[in-house]
Amino acid sequence: MDHQVTDNDQQIVSVLSGNCNPSEIEKLQQWQNLSAENQKIYEDSVKAWVNCPNPISQTQIEQDKVIVQGRIIAQSTLQLKRDRVILRFLRVAAILIGPIMLAVGLYIGSSNVTTKELVWNTVSAPRKHIAMCTMADGTEVWLNAGSTLSYPTNDQKDKREVKLIGEGYFKVTKNARKPFYVVTQLATVKVLGTTFNMKAYPGEEHIVTTLEEGSIELFMPKSIASVVRLKPGEQSIINTKDGNIELNTVEAKQFSAWIGDKFLFKDADLKTIIAELERLYDIKIYIKNPRLEKLHFRGMFSYDQDLLDAFETLRRSVKLNYTIKGREVWLD
Repeated sequence: MDHQVTDNDQQIVSVLSGNCNPSEIEKLQQWQNLSAENQKIYEDSVKAWVNCPNPISQTQIEQDKVIVQGRIIAQSTLQLKRDRVILRFLRVAAILIGPIMLAVGLYIGSSNVTTKELVWNTVSAPRKHIAMCTMADGTEVWLNAGSTLSYPTNDQKDKREVKLIGEGYFKVTKNARKPFYVVTQLATVKVLGTTFNMKAYPGEEHIVTTLEEGSIELFMPKSIASVVRLKPGEQSIINTKDGNIELNTVEAKQFSAWIGDKFLFKDADLKTIIAELERLYDIKIYIKNPRLEKLHFRGMFSYDQDLLDAFETLRRSVKLNYTIKGREVWLD
């Protein structure tokens, strides 16, 4: 008899929550038809379920169904030693209170996670592609090919912090009370609300930050000048080897043209061009003729160009020959 009561409690919960199959529905109907008392228990449960407020989202309810059902069964089993009137009340109360108490527990647990340890999500842009994401505060971020952005899934109380590997273009929603930080391997950018481009690929000699609108502060612990402030149209170039910083006035839009699938280069050296092409096409490029390293290039690549078109663009820019074998290219 004890097993029968526990099994029926679980079936009622399954039917009311929509987590049941046709055979379970039929079994519950058969149990209802056995007596008026069974029918009354089911009707009371339905009324309680319908009148219950929904303080948590449907997604949370779905995720917690299994746990809730376990608590209901445990509560019902413990109460079997009491009289049937009390037991009948607790069946209904368990359906009502279980999800509410579980939601409170989850909320408290979530709050503890926020204060103790952040959980990070990652967005990546594969080769020859650009990724774009909108964060919870409305900030928009574009990622260039081969780049990764990490951001916390839970809220940070006094700041908004992301981690960048590669190149990102940021349109940061203004919030004076919660500054926005972009953290890279060697430098951190602090903003309140602005638009800028930051390029910080691992292994490259420079970290390049270009400001379009607003203002930003660069923090570089390993540099002599620990804080650098940029104005619109200014660009900082940090040498990753010695920490030296170079400030230039530039056409800022030129350095964010890649978000429109264009790579513009004006007076760029071959090393810079090679790094971009290797990232974009997932290839390896070798220089057979050392004189090419001194050449500078002017032109544009489109992300939808094939590899042959890209090297034809280079060949037209300067006298340059190339040989392509699979995913390897030799320049002479």
